[in-house]
Amino acid sequence: MSSVLNDARLTILFRIFLICYSILAVFFAFAFIESILAVSRGADVSGYIEDLISFPLYLLIIWGLKLRRSWVRPLICGVACFSVLQMLLATVSGELLKAAANPVAAVFIYLFNGLFILFYAYQLYFFSRSDVKVFCKTDLTASSR
Repeated sequence: MSSVLNDARLTILFRIFLICYSILAVFFAFAFIESILAVSRGADVSGYIEDLISFPLYLLIIWGLKLRRSWVRPLICGVACFSVLQMLLATVSGELLKAAANPVAAVFIYLFNGLFILFYAYQLYFFSRSDVKVFCKTDLTASSR
């Protein structure tokens, strides 16, 4: 079995990532709006900087995935690397346990955190592949004529 993915399979995987990033963008939109409201009420911007940056960044990733731009691969790998490191540090430092209201909530928080770590770690693997690099450099305008 070949480890090289064909264009049809890559297109399906790109659509799956597009759906995942669209769902995440919706959640970050709520955090973005809340952050803007909090900052407008006088809260310190440094406490909301991640929420203010994440939403536009995810919109940029969605746009890059839709158009299969070559710059979207390093952007996704950078976001995935930052997210994995941030989640691992939050897990190790015990910040997640402090955020949980009860033990059942702690289990769900750690479960979702682990799923997100796997999601972002797979992106690091997937978007660093050479066949994905070639797929992202494909000119869509020439093929649509």
